[in-house]
Amino acid sequence: MTVPIFPDPETMLLTLLAPQNPSYRFATIMPATNPDTITVLIRRSGGGNRHIGLDRPTMDIDVFGPKSQVGNVSAAARDLQSQILSLMSATAPNGGVIQHTSTVTGPRQLPEVNPNYVRYSATYELQTHS
Repeated sequence: MTVPIFPDPETMLLTLLAPQNPSYRFATIMPATNPDTITVLIRRSGGGNRHIGLDRPTMDIDVFGPKSQVGNVSAAARDLQSQILSLMSATAPNGGVIQHTSTVTGPRQLPEVNPNYVRYSATYELQTHS
């Protein structure tokens, strides 16, 4: 029996969320320049396959923006939560299916090193397969 190669969950979320939010900057690595617009950082923080055909990645979604736009950054984090929870049975353009999504930790403000920016962070668990 051959174990399937699981799709990259960071790329899956990036390709599914970016078209819905064209005014946001999406990345999997924080850009070197300070964000002048809302920036969404997508990272896998853990999780693994508990079944031979199903991966369960834990995904951290951090939303950054200027401190003067704290309300917009908070709203963006909550909008993204709604969009992620709506991705059940979604097929990513680059392949792979998100079978199920759930919130591990909802959007909340976290300390940010740069005093000019605000950061909202949330964690989700996906169930994906090829």
